[in-house]
Amino acid sequence: MPNLIHQQTVDFFHERPMAAVELLREVAGIEPPQFAKATAEAVDATQLTPVEYRADAVVVLRDDSGTARLAVIVEVQLRHDADKRFSWPVYVAALRARLKCDTALLVICLNRAVGRWCEQPISMGPSGTVTPVAIHSDRLPLITDPGEARRHPELAVLSAAMNGEHPDIDKGLAVMLEGLNELDRKDIQLYLSYVFGLVPTVVGERLKELLMTASADYEKVIGARYFSEWVNKGLEQGLEQGREQGLEQGRAEGEIEAILTVLDARGLDIPSEARERISRCSDLHLLEKWIRRAVTVTSVDELFL
Repeated sequence: MPNLIHQQTVDFFHERPMAAVELLREVAGIEPPQFAKATAEAVDATQLTPVEYRADAVVVLRDDSGTARLAVIVEVQLRHDADKRFSWPVYVAALRARLKCDTALLVICLNRAVGRWCEQPISMGPSGTVTPVAIHSDRLPLITDPGEARRHPELAVLSAAMNGEHPDIDKGLAVMLEGLNELDRKDIQLYLSYVFGLVPTVVGERLKELLMTASADYEKVIGARYFSEWVNKGLEQGLEQGREQGLEQGRAEGEIEAILTVLDARGLDIPSEARERISRCSDLHLLEKWIRRAVTVTSVDELFL
């Protein structure tokens, strides 16, 4: 379910802002300035941009005096969206003006093709370019070295989540757990919740096996809450009606993504109003009609005729 995956990834950076710093330093090769703390802060640029321009997360590195040294805009991008190439520079300019410090744009992509698209420089005309730092499986391959996982547990978690189809994923999961050994219970639950929510079902089952094998105190140390809240709710209630609603919602979201992907692939311009109309639709019959039309229409307006 795209919306849930997006929110889980956003929550990850809200809870662990240092993950953004580690990605810049270890993956992108960008050394941040000296700082005393990294915090996730308010994501809107007050009075500088309209309300619709809001980043997923903002991490600010501040020195001992509280002065901002570097701001990192974290965006989670699950699919192609041409509008982002116009809104992302707005985020960067507005936050830079607000905090009066250098600003980086970090885009988290769980799909390799989307990541390659996101990392392309955005032309600003004669004024220059804005270049997103896109993180995807090509830039963050599966971590299989225990030492690296212990030094950078956040990166081990993200690499496992991004490389769920990798042939060595079992080894990646094992070293990820080694990296989590020294963390407190709350962090372990957060990280495992994130990985369970993103990897394929068969990989999640393998991770559960590794957890039970690795710890005799599995239930006490990890607890039922290592699953995300939505999984717990489904397990506890187990109501047929809830399952049916969940399947229907998931199907609608999948068809919405399919419509937008087809239109994007055909190079058709999707006005923001049309994108919003498609994204808010929950009528499966209507969505199926739009999918069929998306293959042949010459403009998005024809989709709704």
